[in-house]
Amino acid sequence: MITHIIQSQSTDPRINLALEEHLGRICGNNDVWLFLWQNSDTIVIGRNQNPWRECRVSLLKKDGIFLVRRNSGGGAVFHDLGNINFTFIASKHLYDLDKQLKTALTALSSFGIQAEFSGRNDITAGGRKFSGNAFTHKKNVSIQHGTLLVNSDMDKLSRYLTASKAKLQSKGVASTRSRVCNLSELCPSITMDQLKSSLHSAFNQVYQSQAVCESDIRRSDYSDLINKFSSDEWTFMESPAFAAQFETRFSWGEVQLYIETEHGLIKNARLFSDAMDADFILSIAPCLERIVFSSENMASVFDDKQAQGADLKNWLLSLEL
Repeated sequence: MITHIIQSQSTDPRINLALEEHLGRICGNNDVWLFLWQNSDTIVIGRNQNPWRECRVSLLKKDGIFLVRRNSGGGAVFHDLGNINFTFIASKHLYDLDKQLKTALTALSSFGIQAEFSGRNDITAGGRKFSGNAFTHKKNVSIQHGTLLVNSDMDKLSRYLTASKAKLQSKGVASTRSRVCNLSELCPSITMDQLKSSLHSAFNQVYQSQAVCESDIRRSDYSDLINKFSSDEWTFMESPAFAAQFETRFSWGEVQLYIETEHGLIKNARLFSDAMDADFILSIAPCLERIVFSSENMASVFDDKQAQGADLKNWLLSLEL
């Protein structure tokens, strides 16, 4: 068995997820990797999740927050520089969840934090969650990755992990909100550098080996994966089918808009209204079909110069989808 440890020099989630997948791609039959990485402010959704159900997509764009889709299942999480992410990558016969979890728990115990694995995928202390984990299994390689909240911004976590105002009926997997805490609440003196060092030491201790520190993986070797995680096609077009319903009332009438999407595109649109201008209402739905589902895209089909069109445009923009 050959153990490796690598720390990412990037805080771009698209690069980090690409490097993670690349490590799985190059993982040999006798390899076990520990990959440590941090992201700038990011919402990471699970492989089968609907981004519009999990977060305020337009608010993320407005505030410059990354939105990325990972390969593994599970729920949506918020990353910032106040948390560290860890990934274990191993060939199938060396993948050992007990050892992997023991590595994290051993590192935490060095700070006097007595933690345990709880439920499907959480690490907790005193019933409070500070780590969620997810898993991917490929033909020859298995991957476990998780996050450790050290001093993450909980206000941002709550602000961005909030579904939009749309009434969504989705076939995607919904996130389960849990009571979370930062490790700094359990151990005020803990620092990010100390935790990274403790994870490194615990990895060597649990696997009884001296991990090879890797640093020479060229970004050009996995540029195809960076392109994948950067693309709207991966982030949005992989979204499960869902339906959205919107209702409002204007001075000229009540409006009910029903949207069905597939792969992030509006497949069908139906607009019901008691407005007097029936032809205007009938003209709207065809204009919405086959465009990417977002407030901005739907609003763009309306003409500001037409009073009813301006009302509909401003209303859709206000939904912050």
